[in-house]
Amino acid sequence: MVTRFTALKNRFIFRLRKIVGGELPLETETCRFVLTSLLDLFMTFLLLYFSNRGMMRNVVVESNPVAQYFISGWGTMGLIWFKIAMVTIIVLIAQVIATKRPLVAQCVLNGATLFVGSVVVYSGFLLVQNRI
Repeated sequence: MVTRFTALKNRFIFRLRKIVGGELPLETETCRFVLTSLLDLFMTFLLLYFSNRGMMRNVVVESNPVAQYFISGWGTMGLIWFKIAMVTIIVLIAQVIATKRPLVAQCVLNGATLFVGSVVVYSGFLLVQNRI
């Protein structure tokens, strides 16, 4: 006789194997999001680098208070690890959602990509506008 707990455990293990062992659902969307996030990290680094060295007309600071906490505590490595953690969490959430509702997960990843992409465009605008 299979208990309810055993059935839940088996279903969880099946889904975990599907995510970890099989083909990654939504590979294209995940790659787009990760690459856009890398561009965001690069643009943020450039803005902070040029601003801290007086190579910009205005002082640029990180506007996200959580990211600013990591930057002030651990410097550039804190920023890198914070951004990596955020990307990892979003990708994992989307992959878990994709096991039951792939269209919703696709919308989550595409929306996150558009959001981060708009931040990259804005960062590029700030870099061009304020560079000496």
